[in-house]
Amino acid sequence: MERLNEQDKEQAVQLCKEVDHEWGIFHDMLVESIASLLTFISTQFGEREVGNALKVMTVKVWKVPFEKINSRDRKSVVLALAATWRAHSTGGVGPDAGSFSVSEDDEKFTFQLHPCGSGQRLWKRGYYEHPQKFGKTKAAHDWSFQRKDFPYYCAHCTYMNEILPIEWSGAPIYPLDPPKEFSQPCTWYYYKNPENTPARFYERYGYDKEEMLQKYQEKS
Repeated sequence: MERLNEQDKEQAVQLCKEVDHEWGIFHDMLVESIASLLTFISTQFGEREVGNALKVMTVKVWKVPFEKINSRDRKSVVLALAATWRAHSTGGVGPDAGSFSVSEDDEKFTFQLHPCGSGQRLWKRGYYEHPQKFGKTKAAHDWSFQRKDFPYYCAHCTYMNEILPIEWSGAPIYPLDPPKEFSQPCTWYYYKNPENTPARFYERYGYDKEEMLQKYQEKS
């Protein structure tokens, strides 16, 4: 800000680039740490405990923010999600830098991550091969989008975006289609009216959409 006030735009731009690189290093270290920890849990305690750990972690760190987000005006949430993905993409710096695009139709906003700034970059950077060898599911689970060979790190999106928000509010918050191949984009949706969320995002977990919406309305 000091450089901008002094009209030194060239130096201001340079400082912004340096901050992006500094944040990128910290961001990637945290992502890699979580992937490593989930791999350790699987190795030492079995894959079932990876799912349990993801659920406990999400309840502890996400429920309060989720409730605040879900009570906000829907338009402001879209802007906040875009800001989140800008941060998660670390300013577009680093190897296989994160990026995203947004489109809108009558029902929803669609965020395409190409690639996602965290889990998909781990894949593209070879972190599921040697020497890191981060873990992937050995069987299909609810918490891995019913997929085998799905990265433990990416599986947190099931609890964060869909399973627990459905249980807490009757609807997913950011339902998504993870890529079948990690060269493809990961696609998130944000519905202008949560009741318009397609039933398929409930059925993948054995939930009935109308039952879950009704249950939440009765609680309210």
